[in-house]
Amino acid sequence: MRLALPLTCLVLLPVVASAADCWVAARFHGKSAMSHEGYRFTDDHFADGMLICFEDGQGFVTGNDLPLVRFGESTLVGWGENSRGLEVVNTYQIDRERGKLLMTQSRIGTASEISILPDYAAVFVADVVRAD
Repeated sequence: MRLALPLTCLVLLPVVASAADCWVAARFHGKSAMSHEGYRFTDDHFADGMLICFEDGQGFVTGNDLPLVRFGESTLVGWGENSRGLEVVNTYQIDRERGKLLMTQSRIGTASEISILPDYAAVFVADVVRAD
């Protein structure tokens, strides 16, 4: 299966993929819920692809600005906070047998940074192929 890559993934692929177990994800679909809408889940998707790389004890995901810790063979978890109450958790799991990325995101305390943005929770599934 061939997946179309955004330019940012193409630029990073030779640098990161040479030292890690890397995967390219595309065709994201899922659900998200926002606090200002009573956390009612609605359909959601990503427009761009994503590069996910696993290394010893850590990992790299394009578009993710959280430090990532590797759990097991196929799971990365990122967590971040600030002193004003913002807390963010992202998880990335590769289902290697079925060629899928399972991704969750949650964020609370968002208004401490930008008052007009809601708190948020989401789950997404995407197609993945090994980047070789």
